[in-house]
Formats: sequence, structure tokens, C-alpha cells
Amino acid sequence: MPSSPDRHGRDFRPDIEGLRGLAVLVVVLFHAGLAGIGGGFVGVDVFFVLSGFLITGLLVREGQRAGRIDLLTFYARRIRRLVPAAVVVLVATGGAAALLLDPLSRIDVLLDGSAAALSVANIRFALGAGDYFAPAGGPSPFLQFWSLGVEEQFYLAWPLLLLVAIRTRHPRLMAAVVLLVVGCLSFAANLLVIGTEPAWAFYSLPTRAWQLALGGLLAIGGTFLTRLPAPGLAAVGWLGLGAVGVACLTYDAAMLYPGAAALLPTLGAVALIAGGQARGGPGRWLSTGPFRFLGRISYSLYLWHWPVLILAPVALGTPELAPPVVVAAVALAVGLATVTCRLIEEPIRFGLGPRRPASAFARPTLAAGLTAIVAVALVGGGLSATAAREVDRLTASSGMPAAWLPAPQAAMPGPSSSTPSIDPEPTEPPIPPVLSGPAAPGGAAAPRPVPAASAIVVAIATPTPTPAIATPSGGTPIVTPAPGVGSGPALPPGLLPPLARAASDEERLKADRCIAYERAVSAPECAYGPAGAFTIALVGDSHASHWFPALEAVASARGWRIVPFVKVSCPFIDIAVRSSFFKREYTECATFRESTVARLAALKPGLTIVAQNKWVQPMDPADGRVEVIGASLARMLARIPGPRALLVDTPHAGMDVPTCLAANPGNIAACATPRARAMWGVGGIESAAARSSGAPTIDLRSHVCVADPCPAVVSGMIVYRDHHHLTATFSRSLAPALAALLGPLTGG
Repeated sequence: MPSSPDRHGRDFRPDIEGLRGLAVLVVVLFHAGLAGIGGGFVGVDVFFVLSGFLITGLLVREGQRAGRIDLLTFYARRIRRLVPAAVVVLVATGGAAALLLDPLSRIDVLLDGSAAALSVANIRFALGAGDYFAPAGGPSPFLQFWSLGVEEQFYLAWPLLLLVAIRTRHPRLMAAVVLLVVGCLSFAANLLVIGTEPAWAFYSLPTRAWQLALGGLLAIGGTFLTRLPAPGLAAVGWLGLGAVGVACLTYDAAMLYPGAAALLPTLGAVALIAGGQARGGPGRWLSTGPFRFLGRISYSLYLWHWPVLILAPVALGTPELAPPVVVAAVALAVGLATVTCRLIEEPIRFGLGPRRPASAFARPTLAAGLTAIVAVALVGGGLSATAAREVDRLTASSGMPAAWLPAPQAAMPGPSSSTPSIDPEPTEPPIPPVLSGPAAPGGAAAPRPVPAASAIVVAIATPTPTPAIATPSGGTPIVTPAPGVGSGPALPPGLLPPLARAASDEERLKADRCIAYERAVSAPECAYGPAGAFTIALVGDSHASHWFPALEAVASARGWRIVPFVKVSCPFIDIAVRSSFFKREYTECATFRESTVARLAALKPGLTIVAQNKWVQPMDPADGRVEVIGASLARMLARIPGPRALLVDTPHAGMDVPTCLAANPGNIAACATPRARAMWGVGGIESAAARSSGAPTIDLRSHVCVADPCPAVVSGMIVYRDHHHLTATFSRSLAPALAALLGPLTGG
């Protein structure tokens, strides 16, 4: 986030320094939750415009003056400007994270630091964190580096494009044309991607380049602005300030951003820069001492404020900071930024002096900067690997046989192969599968005689187990320990799944690409079990999906067939719901439900099991009552052919369980959830739907929460992989209990 080329030179503009101060101020207030500035994140948009304006102006002036662009000197200047303060914050944040965070959290957080050092944090967060406003797994203390990744990637690409432009007869015109093309393509990509990949629209350079391009166009065409009358130019500046202010006060984290909404603050920033120097414009206000002070330290403040706000609650041992403590944290960030600016930023940036040309030190600067970047990235990666080994040591196996470790079951034979047939994201509803075999009254093959439910129980996990292994017909040996035995005060040896892999201990539907994600409008074509066998349809959202390991274990023992119709965050109701991913009505969910009903009508399963999360986000708040949602679920059940059953939602943990266990390996009781809290609201929707539809309910809540408070580890197994999804290991262990409740519904 550069400033003017030289704040002591003739190109220095105090109003731009003040605008930087305003931009960082609204960002800090937004992140701190102060002053009610719900749209303060648009301060980053202002920075993008400023960067495009300042860097393009610098490069174009150099190209016109020298007839060339000295790339080595340009990149050396960027390194002197950006790397020293960034390295200090990266090292300090990484060190604090290593001291304060549990080892499981450190694994990913320190890799975030490595990505930040390499200027690819935006790509990493787009791939993993998802929503900037509610990142998966909680915010990283390095999240603020995403915008630096965008700018640094821009710095790498833009001078190369300008090299072509300045070698033409009309370099400024060609540069403007290039910027115009880049800007139009980028804005179109932004509008196109925002509806399907909002994380990439937010984090990526291709969808943000238009904001930098607008600043560049202003730098190239700014000379024409001097011909405008001063009052008109001043009015443009005040309109720009108003646009940024309206965005700060009316935008919030619930909106889909950037998209078209980013035009308001972006054009506002352009107008502010254009009219900033006009007499009577906002430039005089922005040039006052407080704004210029914040502008001078804005880069360091932007770097420091976020890790201070994120790590302060961890250091103080509190889930959130009280307002006075937040103010103190912001003050600390300002102090750190001031020291960093005065002792590191400015001496390195301006330390060459007027008689020592930057070009003379370009190569040493590049070498030193790249060495520092690579060193920080390697140290971060090494500390992450150390944290991973520490997590493994927390639950080291004590002579436990390898067979005890959970292995994915072999796929049951599909219609034509030994693996499920998959169409990950069909654009049209697929042709329903044709089942063969003797038809039962419901249209599916009648269930055959099966072993008793107890035959599925093979072992109870204890700190020193000697497990028995069951081998389903045609499957891989698996262990399905029965729950019900609490664990001691510390993590038991041989914990299942291993703590380092608990968060990724997911049902095989995900590995098989048999779960529909946000953009899908129909379930993938997947089936598990022999064709023509008694068929169970599993319908619902991710909370239906996390029951799949238990249901698959039962089906494997009984020779049944499972056909999943599950889609993330998509409840099986006929009410319009909101998508937190798309930040709009979840129309894909409505289409998916209709496709599911049509396919179930053709499939005619012997039993349809519906399960879903208790949390539903209706578009109309009036639809949020349990009775309304339950009646909606009942209406959908009425559209399903044959027997139906409702699988009651699982209790919810009060925290991210694997992270909590890693932080409290000697006191796992700290990760238990009071039963009243875990059970709050669970089962209400299913009960209301059962009363309306007559469908039976399958309730395994007491098998998940076996005591009060609900333990996080049961019989040597981690119950949850996050706040509310069961680990596949624990889900599989519930197969005996599920089999017993399914018996009356299947004739078994």
C-alpha cells in the first residue's frame, strides 16, 4: 500500500496522505467493531485505487522521462517500501502465534504466514478460508495480508504491460488503452464470478484489478482535470467523500462483495483523488494533522492492527474483548505502527539520500529482500511442521494395532461398477437409475434376512483396547467401536481419529464427490450397495451427510443399497432460504429440492431418511419459527413416495472440538458442552414435522451426548470434527444404535 513516490519531493500530495489515513481509519474501526462503521472494509478499495494511481503515475513519468522503465530499480523500491515492515509483523505475529495458539491451530496459521511472506495469501485464503467476513475455522492473524498479495501481484504484472505501451508513438494513450482493457475485463470477471465464487471475487487480482486500473487511468488522464473550474472539481471531491462515507455507513458484512456494490467506494476514491487539490475541496480537510499522521503510519497500522485484535483475546483467555479493551488494543496497534514506521519503514525507504541513486543499490536490495522473504516463509513452514509433530505426540499410539485405525470402506457395487457412479455437478437433472430385482410394495427390493444389530458392534475403544475387526461383505476391514464410555481427564493414547486428522475425518461422500456443494442444482449420480437391493434414500444437508458412515455400516451388514441426495446448507423445506456462501437467496437449493423429489418419485426407495441442521436461515424472518419450518418439512415429506423417517439432528458442541482438545490435552473436560446448551433447539423441527406428517423419528441424541456435560471424547473417539459435524469415526460407531432403530422401519 504505497504512498506518494517521495513524501518530501515535488510529487508529494498531503491530501493523498490524509486519504490514506482516512482509509486505514475506517478499516481499523470496522475490524474493531467500533463507531458502527459496518462497511469500513471499503477502505481497502480506496487503497487499491490509490495504489493504481500512484504506481501508474510513477511508471509513466519514468517512461516518458527516460524512454524506458528500470524494472530492477522499480522492484527494489517496492521491496524497500513493503518488505521491512511486513517482515517485522510476520515474525512478531508468527512468534506470538507459536506461543499463544494450540498446536493444532498453529499448523494452518503458520502456513498462512508463509503464504503471506510469498505474496500469495490472497490465493490461500480464497482456497481455504472462504468468506473474508466469516472465514472457515475462524480468522487467521495473517488475514490482512490478502490485500498485499493483490497489490504485490499487480506490481509484478503492471510494469511489464507498460513496457509495451511506452515503446509506441503515443505511450500515454497506449497505457490508457491497456488500462481500459484490463479494467473492463476485470470488472466483467468480478460480476461474473461474484455469483458463483464469491471468495475468489473478493480475494483475487483478476477480479480486483479494475479498481487499480481506475486509479491508473486517473494518473494518466489527470492532466485534463486541471482544465476544469475549481468549484466543479471541488464538488467532485466532496461527492467522492460522500460516496465513500455512504458505503462505510450502509454496507455491511452480510452483502455480496465486491460485485457492482464496489463501484460506489471505488468511484468515490477516484473522485476524492481528482478533486483533492481543488480550492474548497475535501483535500484541505484531509491534509490536517490527524489524517496525515494516520496516513504516514497507515501501512504499518494496517499490518499491526489485525493480529493485535485477533491474538489479544487468546492472550487474555477470553472469547471476545470488552469495548475498553478493544480501544486499548487499537491504541497498542497505533503505537506499534508508529514505532515501526519511524524506526524501520522510513529509515530504509528514504535512507539512501538524494546523492545516492536507488539504481545503484537495486541488486543488493533485491537480494536482501528476497532472502528475507524466503527465510520467513521457510521458518513458518518449519514451525508448522513442528506443530504437526507436536499434535501427533499428544495422541501417540501406544502399541495399538494398525487395523484399529479407521479405513474408508470399499465402495459397494454400483449399477455397473464397483465404485459409485458420479456426476459431480450436473447441469440438468440426471436420468434416474433403473433398479433390478424383485419389487417390494414400495417399489424397491424387499429387505432380506439380516444379522442382529449387535453383530455390528465389534469393540469398545478404551485407552488400551484389543479390538475385534469386522469385515463387511466385499468391503475393507473396519472398526466400529460402540460409544457410551467416557474418557479420562486427558487425551487417551490411540485417540480416534488422530487429533491432527480430526478436522478432515469426513464421510466418504465427500471423497467420492457424492455430496452436492453450493453451486450444484441436482444430486450427483451415486449409489452404494448391490443393485436391486432394499434401497434407503438419504436426504438433507451436511448433517444428513455426517450420518452416512453409520448408515453405510448398517447397509453393508444387511446388504442394503444407499442413494444419497445431500447438499450443503440446503434444508429439505419448501421455504426460501438464504445462502451464507452466496449472501443471497439460495435458489440452487430450491432447484435441488425439486430435482430430489422428482428422482425419489422415480426411485421409489424402500425408506427415505431425512436429516438436517437445526439452524435454518429463511429469507423471510417470519418463517424462522420452529412450527413454520416443521410444517414446511412435513409438506416436503408428503411429496416423497413410500415410507419416510426423520433423523433428529445431533447435539451441537460449543466450540471447535479438535482445536479445543489440542489446547487442553490434559483436561479434555474443558471441551465438554453443557447438555442444555448442546441440546438447545435440537429436535424441535423434527417433532413439529412428525406431528404434521405422521413420519416416525429416529433419535440418537443420547448416544452422542452420553453424559452431562456432553463429552468431546467418547470411548476413545473424538465426537466432532468442528462445532457441529460428527467425525466419520464416531458416526460409524453409532451403527448398532442406528440399526436397532431402523429395524421396525425396514422389517429387519
